[in-house]
Amino acid sequence: MSLLPAYMSDLWRCYEQMSSEDRQSINVGLVSTDPFLCHNSVLPFLAWECDVDVSGLDEQTARGVIQAAINAMQYAGTVKALVGPLTALSEYAKVREWFEYGGTEYNFIVEIDSSQRGLSNTLVSKLENTAYKQKNVRSNLESIKINMLSKGEMNHLLSSTSGESTTVYPYFPDPIETSAVQYIGAAYHDVDTTTIYPQGA
Repeated sequence: MSLLPAYMSDLWRCYEQMSSEDRQSINVGLVSTDPFLCHNSVLPFLAWECDVDVSGLDEQTARGVIQAAINAMQYAGTVKALVGPLTALSEYAKVREWFEYGGTEYNFIVEIDSSQRGLSNTLVSKLENTAYKQKNVRSNLESIKINMLSKGEMNHLLSSTSGESTTVYPYFPDPIETSAVQYIGAAYHDVDTTTIYPQGA
């Protein structure tokens, strides 16, 4: 169906048809700047524009890192600007400021829990570079602390049985005495499980 007025020439109608076919053949993903909707070939350009390094990351993580960098721009210089990009690299990363752990003023540390996911030197390096890029000028990254927590399963069992017996002797002049028998049993079972991931896992 043509959108041109009836008096337009056949040449214009031919041009309209060609333009329509060209528009339909355009891959919208190639012109989208949304990290989660764009074609994967656009990701390196978005990463360069946001000044983040996504080399060596899987595609989904790279998209998350770019989106986090875009979101962090509005919080530049604050702790929130650090948290987004760091958790995009590793969901177990946390930022702790100097007053939370009794450190030197304006210092901060990045803590990572490795009990659920293994760490690689590449990931730790990217976390360090991201922290340096996103922090404000006066803040200083003191260290990256890797926590390895072991989970212990403890089973407790406690059983208690108590009773009372009374004996009445006929024609006994002394007071009636009662005695109670109580049985208490306790059991304790402890299992400590530690998982060590191979390098690069």
